[in-house]
Formats: sequence, structure tokens, C-alpha cells
Amino acid sequence: MNTLPVQNLRRMRPAPIMLLLLSLLVALTGREAASQDRDQKAEALAESESGGDSEGDSEAGFEVIATVGNVRLTRADLEAALRRRSGGRQVPADQQERFVGQAVSELVEQALLREEIARRRVEVTDEEINDRVAQLSAELSTRQSSLNAFLTAAGLDLDGLREQMKFEIAVPKLIMPMITEDHIRQVTAVHRYDFDGTRMRASHIILRPDSSAGPEAVAAMLSRAEKIRAKILAEEMTFAEAAERYSAGPSRQRGGDLGFLPRHGLLTEEFSSQVFKLIKGEVSKPFVTPYGVHLAKVTDVDPGTVEPETFRQQIAQIAYQKILQAFLLQCQKKTPIELKPGIMAIDHRAPGARP
Repeated sequence: MNTLPVQNLRRMRPAPIMLLLLSLLVALTGREAASQDRDQKAEALAESESGGDSEGDSEAGFEVIATVGNVRLTRADLEAALRRRSGGRQVPADQQERFVGQAVSELVEQALLREEIARRRVEVTDEEINDRVAQLSAELSTRQSSLNAFLTAAGLDLDGLREQMKFEIAVPKLIMPMITEDHIRQVTAVHRYDFDGTRMRASHIILRPDSSAGPEAVAAMLSRAEKIRAKILAEEMTFAEAAERYSAGPSRQRGGDLGFLPRHGLLTEEFSSQVFKLIKGEVSKPFVTPYGVHLAKVTDVDPGTVEPETFRQQIAQIAYQKILQAFLLQCQKKTPIELKPGIMAIDHRAPGARP
């Protein structure tokens, strides 16, 4: 079984974790002076109000919100995760529930991974941690910030940061040996159009539901599109004829033809992703975009000329994420996970929730 070279380990990071830390960089830029002033006022207020509440706050911090195997996650863990995710920015009220749920999901995943890292004795050296901290410090300097300001916004001390960095380095060491050349070939087959420059010539039929009619209108348009597709497949009419008769878009005058389309950058991802799943001559099932309900057909293909070796690193990153998620799913199945009533975990890879 061939696995990816060890030298790729430095490039592979548990993206959700590193992105959470680096997302604070933007929030920190240009606000260090205001932060210091705010901290001084907060310290003065804390001194004036210190009294009978500190013990209660401490007890609240140790409240267990979830257990993952033998690991207890506390309210303090959750609050620290929320600080890291938000970078000090205000979370809109309508996103707070999802935001908290995603933070819980990340904490659970980290607990699962830490258990496997310890069980499999994945080693990380002090030199590796020092290098990673130095990289972060240099990045902060380019943004006129500092490591201390970063630690304050992230709710970490230096030891906590080093422990987080140790985890980030260990996860790729855990996952990378699981990725084989077969995985790379499979991911390349699915995602090659994302990178190789292939263009698809596509035609479409768009049906626009009445936006004031609610979800029922979309359902009605989906049903109508199914009937149109059935007529095309039964050869009662060509796709071009159907587009001229039924489509609400200006391309109906060209039989629905949109010309050659790249995989990214020209049309919405909702549309392009559906088109690039098709082979030449295939008619898609009805699908929904922000603009309406569509049927699409690929009429020609202009093959890409970029060699797979050129985008191997991007493919390897996709494979890494897929194997990581499959591994986490296995861990979840074999590990007892209990959430306190009122606490829920929401997939942090789902859209939204990051302010």
C-alpha cells in the first residue's frame, strides 16, 4: 500500500482548527490600542465588582456540557472555543445557536482526535512546535499585531497555544499514512475538472417560481421540470425545442445554449457543479439555484490540458479532508458521546455561522 510522502505532512493541517486561529488575524489588525484601553477599563470594573460572584462563575466554568468517552467537556472549554471562533467579533443573534452548535461539534472532534493521537503515540517535537509558533508570530507581525494580542483575543496563554499547535501538527501525522495512491486516483477522477481547465458547452431550461408563493412554488416547478425532462428523454421533443417552449431565460432564443463554461468563476457553484457531473449528451435531473429550477444538458466538451501532477497537492488536500472525516465518523461510532440536555452539535463545515 503506497501512502503519500512524509514531506507533505507540513502542508496538511486540520483545516477547521488552523483556520479558527488564523481567522483572528483580521480581527486583531488595527485594534490593539483600543483593546488595551478596553482591557484597562475591564480590569478596573472587575476590581470594583469583585466580591461574591467569582465562586459562582468558577463553578459555572466547570459545568460539564458533554462527555466524549472518558473526556469531559466543560462550559469553560466551550466559552474558550467560542472566543477563538469569533475573534472578538459580535455574532449576529440569528446565528448564535448555530455558532454554539458548531463550536460544540469542533470540541467533540478534537476530543476524539486527541484520544487517537495519544493511543497511537503520535509524536510531535518541541522544534516542530517552535517552528509553528514562529510562523504565526511572523504572520501577526506582517499585520501590525503581536503574539500577545493574538493570545488575548483567542483566550489562550502561551502554553495553551503550544498545546493547540502540538495538536495541529499531530493530526496530519495521524491521518496522512491512511491516504493511499488509490485514494488520490479516486479523488482525481471526481475533482479533475476543478483543476484541469476542462470546459463544458451546456444548454439549460430555467423555470422561475413565483417568489411570493413560498416553498410550494419551487416544488411545483420541480414537478413541471420532471415532466419536461420525461418528454425530452422520450424524444417527444429535443432539448432545444423544450428550451424554446418552456425556458424563462433569454437563452431560450438559442435553444438554451450557454456556450462553453469553465468549472469555476463564470456561473454559480450550484449550477456549475451540476453541469460538470454530466457526460456529453446527458440531461440532468431538475435542480435548484437562487435563480430558479433548471434542467441542463452538456452538448460538447473541451478537455482540459493541465496535467494531474500539476494539481496533485490540491487533490491530496481534498483526499486528506475526506479521510479525516471518514476517520472521525469511525471514532464517533465506537466512542460513547453524550451531550447535556439543551446542548447540540452542528456540523461546523455546514454553511454559515462564522461572523
